[in-house]
Amino acid sequence: MDEKKIKFLQDINNGTVKGAQKIIAQKLNISNTSVSLWFKGATQPSLDSILKISKLFNKSEQEIKEIFFVEDKETFTNTKDVELIKEKIKRFETEIDFLKTRVSALEKKK
Repeated sequence: MDEKKIKFLQDINNGTVKGAQKIIAQKLNISNTSVSLWFKGATQPSLDSILKISKLFNKSEQEIKEIFFVEDKETFTNTKDVELIKEKIKRFETEIDFLKTRVSALEKKK
């Protein structure tokens, strides 16, 4: 584990590395394994996790990205993240269309 990761773990756990990953997992409500994989460099945290970590531990998003070697061009760690966002957009667009129809119908009744 590199120096930045060790320092971060120490910062969030009163100078101790042991148990710090578990603290992160609990605060993010994710598995210890996921956090462990981040620190091993096997995977990277999602943008959502990066944002949460930065807020929870009073670090900048850029600091968190540097700790986990996340480049700005790689904001989304996989296509699943992109597909989930596209699905949410479609649902919002459907809801907006429905609300527009309702507003139009109510305006005609006036």
